[in-house]
Amino acid sequence: MQGAYSTYFDNPFLALRMARPAYKAQAEYALRAGREAALGAAFAPLLAELETAIAGFDENLTDRNQPTAGGTDAFRQARAEWLLFVDDAMKDHVTPKLRKLPVYADFKKFGKSRLAELAQPELFTASQALVALYRAQQAALPAEVAAGAQARYAALVAADAARDARAATIADARLELADDRAAIARAQRRFKAQLELKYDDAEKVYSFFDFSAAKLPKAKKKAAAGPSPVQP
Repeated sequence: MQGAYSTYFDNPFLALRMARPAYKAQAEYALRAGREAALGAAFAPLLAELETAIAGFDENLTDRNQPTAGGTDAFRQARAEWLLFVDDAMKDHVTPKLRKLPVYADFKKFGKSRLAELAQPELFTASQALVALYRAQQAALPAEVAAGAQARYAALVAADAARDARAATIADARLELADDRAAIARAQRRFKAQLELKYDDAEKVYSFFDFSAAKLPKAKKKAAAGPSPVQP
């Protein structure tokens, strides 16, 4: 069980608040300082590990990567085009051809306004049923209605699949970003530990690192001071 002092063992290099270019630069500073100091054989594998971690770190990426807005916009566009098609097909073909037949009531259940109110899973289910209805009535409707419905519904499904794939890719990329930062943090922590074995002076250990680009944590707000006690 972790005790009250468990945070003392956290890796401070993992907590540095730095943009990726600055984070890589500070790691390179430590590597360069270690190499220039000729610290001895005990440091060779530690500096090699740090060098490998730096080589696997791409400072041109962003910590949050790219948002999913592009995929969402494409889905919204496909959805809007599908609903517009449904509305036009109803006005131009279904109503003129089928309004006096019982099947017209089935089409009314899938009007544009009703589809627009549905959440995504229900929208796909209802849209699929509407496409099947177009196909079932293709003898009474122009050929392009069933074909157009199928094409636009397929585009809607494809846009949704692309959005999901994009979200999954971004999630994976964020994990990779966390991993490459952690690799540098782990290497630097081990380097620092060996420095502390070599030097008793904390200032000397600190001189191998450059944290000048790190953002300081936000200061906690102090509680408002109460009224001064009344002196007797």
